[in-house]
Amino acid sequence: MPCHPSHTYGPGLDEYMGTEAEKAQQEADHLREVEESRQMVTDDPPPRPTLNLPYVRGVEQHRVLNYSYWNANGIGIAIVAKEGEVADWAAYIGGDNGWSTEDCVEWTIRHGCKLSRQQAHRWFPELPIERYRE
Repeated sequence: MPCHPSHTYGPGLDEYMGTEAEKAQQEADHLREVEESRQMVTDDPPPRPTLNLPYVRGVEQHRVLNYSYWNANGIGIAIVAKEGEVADWAAYIGGDNGWSTEDCVEWTIRHGCKLSRQQAHRWFPELPIERYRE
C-alpha cells in the first residue's frame, strides 16, 4: 500500500531527529554554562599554602611571623621574619626615620636587606629553616 501523499511532504524523520538532537545539545550547553557561572560566583579561591604558624598581632596583615625592633636615637631598626606566598619565609633588616614600630616593620619588609639563611636562622631559630626562601 503506497503512502498517503500527505506523509511525503515536510521534514523527514532524519531532519526531525537532527533538530531534536541540536536542541538537546543547546540545552545541555546552556545548563553547563549556568553551572560554571554559578561556581565562579560562589567558589572561594583555593587557599594559599601556609606554614601554619601564628602571625604577630598588630602587623598580621603583612604575615609577620616574628620581629625585633629598636629605636636608637630616633632611628627605628627592625629585623623581620615574614611568611611568603608558597609556605616559605624570608627575613629582612632595615631602618627608618623613627616612625612607629608597625611602620618600621612594614618599611623593612618592603625595602630592607634580605638576611642570608645562616643569619635568618640565628635570629629566628624557632622558624623552619628548611622553608627559608633565599
